[in-house]
Amino acid sequence: MPGTLASRRFSRLRFALTTVVTAVGLIAACATPVDERPAPAPTPGDPHSLTFPRTATYFLNQQDLPPVEELVRYDVVVIDNEWANRKPHEYFDELRHANPRLRLLAYVNVVDHPDQLGTEAYWANRYALWQFDENGESAFPEPWLAHTMDGTPVSEWPESTMTNLTDQATRINGQIFAEYAANWVVDDVWSAGVWDGIFLDVWGDRIYSADRDHWDIDSDGTDEPDDSIYGFGNPWERGVNLAEQIIRQRIPDAILVANGDRTLLTQQLDGRAWEKFADPRADRNPMFDIEQYVSLTAEGEHRRPGLAMTIDKLGAAPHSAQDFQRARYFLAATLLQNGFWAPMGADYDEPAYFDEMDGGGLGPGYLGHPLVADPSPAVLNDPYADGVGSLGHGLFRRDFEHGTVLLNTDDKPREVQLEKPFRRLQGVRDPSTNNGDTVTSVTLQPSDGLVLSSENP
Repeated sequence: MPGTLASRRFSRLRFALTTVVTAVGLIAACATPVDERPAPAPTPGDPHSLTFPRTATYFLNQQDLPPVEELVRYDVVVIDNEWANRKPHEYFDELRHANPRLRLLAYVNVVDHPDQLGTEAYWANRYALWQFDENGESAFPEPWLAHTMDGTPVSEWPESTMTNLTDQATRINGQIFAEYAANWVVDDVWSAGVWDGIFLDVWGDRIYSADRDHWDIDSDGTDEPDDSIYGFGNPWERGVNLAEQIIRQRIPDAILVANGDRTLLTQQLDGRAWEKFADPRADRNPMFDIEQYVSLTAEGEHRRPGLAMTIDKLGAAPHSAQDFQRARYFLAATLLQNGFWAPMGADYDEPAYFDEMDGGGLGPGYLGHPLVADPSPAVLNDPYADGVGSLGHGLFRRDFEHGTVLLNTDDKPREVQLEKPFRRLQGVRDPSTNNGDTVTSVTLQPSDGLVLSSENP
């Protein structure tokens, strides 16, 4: 029987029964058997020592992957964990050979139990996690799903039921769900031997999108209020913390990134992702996002040196002057610290790419290393000196070996006088802004950014 798809839409990958896409025979033909304890993926060089800009893509389409030559443009690539079962091992070897900078993160979501799945051949890892049988029925334990005292399921996404990730969940076969899920990440996802890390979606101290604030976390017939479930130090966060501890202990060298409002603790995670980063169109407060990103990336209790990601949708096939300005703003904000920027088109099945990501052909990491390696919010807010800081209200600068980055968060244009000549990038996508001119001063529009290369890079 053909398989059915779950597709990623809007903010996260979810499980929705959709259209027929492939046959079991074709899937099985391209799948690679998984050894019980394969060697970890190769790691040539330190991914944290990469030059800048650092780029990423967050590609969660379930039907196809982009061509190798498209994916290898990015330094961090997040794809669904099931692709390790759908593609031969040689595919991942080809990616790394083409771009030794590239790091692959497996997308994982253990919070949303799907109502339905397609065939086991296409969803092998999820069949194991959610205990689906050959008839498409899930035997997943009911006490590990979030319910109110009267049995009403709790959901934070359509056509799914939220799991009970609290440390008060019922023990089944000697473990709570948080322990079971953490071991699944290691035994069923990491065991493929092709990943550099794990991207944990819906992974926070609190689940703001749950459709019920009160539910029965310990199956005692009483609904606990949200302020007794969520928040740092409460049952949900304690369960998340336990799962992180297990994953880190079992795969100590893996890159672990959380996509959610997660407190960074005792070097369990490498860092966080910021979805819809600094985007007012997505009801985000740009300055709050930027300040939180800089603060947690510089000072958070993540595994050093850390890996932070910022993710932005620019719209379908971004090509307008407004699209280019928004892209410059998001990238420049990301470059104030050491994160990886993932621009997407209309959704998470459309990678986007801009002049500033490779300097209009200068190559990956064309800016080199920053003069100040890990600026804190205090350093950024101090007057500009020694290669980093503020040029006035809402205006920031960070210098690199081969260029400089400017960010205007103000609501009015700002002129910047440069102490020496710099050169605009020679762009192919936005030649109006990136015209290759040598400049000694530039004017940034409100909510704009600019990347300039050294006059003689």
